[in-house]
Amino acid sequence: MKKLILPLLLFVGLGVYSQSRVNAVKQLTIGEFQSWVIGDNVSGWDFDKGEEWKERKGYLRVGGNQAFIDIYEKYEVKRYKDEIKSRTPQNFNEIGIIQITFKGEKYIGFGIEKVDGRYKYPSIMEDWYTEIDYHIYVFENNELSKLEDGFAGVSDLKVFKGTYGDGLNRDKKYQSCYDNLKFLFENEDRDNEIFKFKITESDGLEVVRFLLPQKISQYGAKPIDFENHYFEISMEKFNELLSLIKR
Repeated sequence: MKKLILPLLLFVGLGVYSQSRVNAVKQLTIGEFQSWVIGDNVSGWDFDKGEEWKERKGYLRVGGNQAFIDIYEKYEVKRYKDEIKSRTPQNFNEIGIIQITFKGEKYIGFGIEKVDGRYKYPSIMEDWYTEIDYHIYVFENNELSKLEDGFAGVSDLKVFKGTYGDGLNRDKKYQSCYDNLKFLFENEDRDNEIFKFKITESDGLEVVRFLLPQKISQYGAKPIDFENHYFEISMEKFNELLSLIKR
C-alpha cells in the first residue's frame, strides 16, 4: 500500500502545478497603417522672411535651424533632402490612419513618418546625422467629429495621446511606439498638443490647410504662424482622410 502512495502523490502534485500556456490579452493594440498622403506630393507654403511665398514639398521653413535650410536650398543639393527636412519639426514623409484599441475602447491615431536629426557631438555641434522616426497621435472620437461634420475657419484638434517610437526598434515602424503609447494610456499626464486644420479657398478652389501636431507651451512659446506657414491639399484629398477615419 505504501508503495502506491508515493506515485499517487507525484501524480496529484503534477496535476496541481501543470497549466496550459495561454498568452495574456493585450490591453493595447496598434492596427495596420493606412496611408493617406506622401510628403513629396504635398505642397508646403512659407511666406519667406515676410517677402515672398515659396513652395516646398513635405516640409516647412519653420523652427529648427532655418539657416541650414537656406544653405541647402541655395545650392540645390538634392542628396541633402533628408538633412533639410531634419532641420524643421514640420516635415513628413508620409501620414496615415491607424486604429488604436485600449482596454476595449477604440480610438483613431494619425501615424506620421518624419525625418529627425541630431548632432553626434552636441556639445561642439558636429557630425549631424538624420534618421527616420515614427510618431502616433491619438484622438478621441468626439474630437475627430470636428472634421467629419465640417468646420468653419480654423479647427484645433486636441491630441489625446501623442508619442514617438523606440529608436532601437525602427524596423517595427509604428509598432515601435507600443511601449511609449501604453505608458501614456496608463497614466493621466498628457502634453498639450494641437493639430491645426482649416478649410479655405486658393485660386478659386476649395482647399484644406494644415500643420503637423505642435505643443502649446504654458510658458508662452509662440505657436507657428498658421497664416504664413502651412501644408495645403485639395478637398478631394481631404475627403480621402475622412473615408479612412470612418472605416
